[in-house]
Amino acid sequence: MLTISKNKILTSDGKEILLTGIALGGWTMMEGYMLGGSNIPETKFKDQIETSLGKNIRDEFSIQFRERFITPIDAKRMADFGFNCVRIPFNYRLIENKPDGMDFLVNAIKMFTDENLYVILDMHAVPGSQNKDWHSDSSGEALFYTDKSYQDRYVNLWKQLSDIFKNNDLVAGYDIMNEPVTDRTDIVEKTYRRVIETIRKNGDNHIIFLEGNMWAQQIDFLDNLIQLPNIALSVHFYEPSKFTFKEENSTTGYPGEIDSIMWDKKHMIEYLSKYAKKDVPVYVGEFGVSTNCKENGLSWVKDALDCFKHLGFHYTYWTYKSAAPMAFPDGLFQLFDKSLNMDNAVEMLKKDAEYYYCMLDTTNFSLREDLLNILVDKQ
Repeated sequence: MLTISKNKILTSDGKEILLTGIALGGWTMMEGYMLGGSNIPETKFKDQIETSLGKNIRDEFSIQFRERFITPIDAKRMADFGFNCVRIPFNYRLIENKPDGMDFLVNAIKMFTDENLYVILDMHAVPGSQNKDWHSDSSGEALFYTDKSYQDRYVNLWKQLSDIFKNNDLVAGYDIMNEPVTDRTDIVEKTYRRVIETIRKNGDNHIIFLEGNMWAQQIDFLDNLIQLPNIALSVHFYEPSKFTFKEENSTTGYPGEIDSIMWDKKHMIEYLSKYAKKDVPVYVGEFGVSTNCKENGLSWVKDALDCFKHLGFHYTYWTYKSAAPMAFPDGLFQLFDKSLNMDNAVEMLKKDAEYYYCMLDTTNFSLREDLLNILVDKQ
């Protein structure tokens, strides 16, 4: 099992390891934009299917999507690329009171550990939603901070996960909450502490990755918690977002001046160095760039990876596969067939469900070899 010594992550035989890999966005926490659709919550998207086609089709779609979007072939491909780690973002709804969902998550993790890949479990959407955005399955409110029952359910879910995975040495650790956004960091700190205590009382010594406030950016409120054993920081890096989240006709460039700041590798490392000062392992759970950035985007990725290597940061690229091109950071594997657009799901499921499901296979997506070469070369 991986452990922490100061700012290093060590294997069970005491050797330092750098976790380098990719995140599996859009799989067990669906995000409409990742298949060319609107930014709506997963629950709303599935409700639309149920309203139009019935609960049986909703359930069928959920199962088909899980089983086809990422498969053992993908796991082997990731290992063959040379990655040693995957991050699995999941919706709490997948597992809460759903034995079939927990069984699916168990089997999903086995799919990667069978390829000797470490897995980081990332609760991407928590009960009540930790921010107001679609990617926390929120309908526009972050109720996690206003209702303690949501916090209790959240802690209990991590107890259940710990019960199942506490002896799995290839689970690298738990990224216990994705991108909290709140002015009540005291609630985040208190609830993080409850999760840590629950996991440790359960005899579970896995690394626990803690994300900062404001989309995993602001970390100072975590200073007391990161002094506890086997705790690491988890941050996200998309700066400057006016470049990495790029509309097709945007003129922002990299390197270049954005909002009176000259963004280049020198400034990038200055920006990231604040995380290294905490003297604990730093894991960049998400970083990436829109294909619209073209060659400049590849330069950004190269510089980011150089900075991570210089600072000793662990990382998983966002993301493995998605529609493209789009304004958001998109996939290593990209789909250009607009018929799979999430906004057209109801129509396509009516017309030819089997075609829709088959199109989810990675063989229908194009590999960005230029991006892969950078990710592999910089490991």
